[in-house]
Amino acid sequence: MAIVRNLFGADPLDFNEATAASRVGARIRRIRVAKGLSQAELGARVDLSADRIQKYENGARKPKRDMLEKIAAALGVSPLALVDPNTTSYIGAMYAMFELEHVFNMKIEEGPEGKTSRMCLSVEFTEELYKYMEEWQKISAASQAELGSAASEEERNNILKAYLDWEWNFPKGIIDKTERGLQKARLKRKIEELQEAYEKLENEAVK
Repeated sequence: MAIVRNLFGADPLDFNEATAASRVGARIRRIRVAKGLSQAELGARVDLSADRIQKYENGARKPKRDMLEKIAAALGVSPLALVDPNTTSYIGAMYAMFELEHVFNMKIEEGPEGKTSRMCLSVEFTEELYKYMEEWQKISAASQAELGSAASEEERNNILKAYLDWEWNFPKGIIDKTERGLQKARLKRKIEELQEAYEKLENEAVK
């Protein structure tokens, strides 16, 4: 099947690859500005010039993995907050939804009354991702409640910064049980295989 092309006739895979540096740079800039750092200050934290940070932010250059990790550490965020989300994992999907929140102004909310197993963005989850979203909704709701009673603009800004720090450091403080679940499933299957082999030997001995 032919690859669908965008309105400009460009291959979307090529477009995605060509603009990857710009997306990473935009995330670096957004977080840097939110953290109140200048390009020179961020550069000093990772032993780079302000000019190099500028090149990263405008997409002229893309930081390699080790530098990306240094920049993330300097900003006090997870490296996952800087790269394109990989939706093939629960945590990657969460970062994709954070992206939707900022790019498309989507909000995380509780589902309709009586729908306790549902959370908006209108998708039902029964495993780890639902738990992450549930945690997200609780943090978001608490932040909104605090914003509603904030007595000053400074207090509002501090509440917003705390919320963004939670996002940018996700899943700090949350135990990802996915790998543990996979290990348990593999062990269970191995036990079943051994039990089947044992029963077969027992049956052969009786005969």
